[in-house]
Amino acid sequence: MTCEELVHYLSAYIDHELDAELSRDAQEHLATCQRCQVVLNTTQRLILLGHDQRRYVVSGALRENLYRRIEQSLYHKPAGQG
Repeated sequence: MTCEELVHYLSAYIDHELDAELSRDAQEHLATCQRCQVVLNTTQRLILLGHDQRRYVVSGALRENLYRRIEQSLYHKPAGQG
């Protein structure tokens, strides 16, 4: 699984909605990709924060914006890296 594929399946992975093969592929990728580990951990913490506060509802547009920014950070390395 690539970083791009993981981001695509991230919501389903977090919600345990992937089939066994995709879930295994995601776990294997996460075991070796620090960037995706950070994305997963950050996303999970944001979800927990939202649950804890119970005041925040992430709208579809905001969620799409968040995932777009995550994808952009995976595809584009900052200047001077790589």
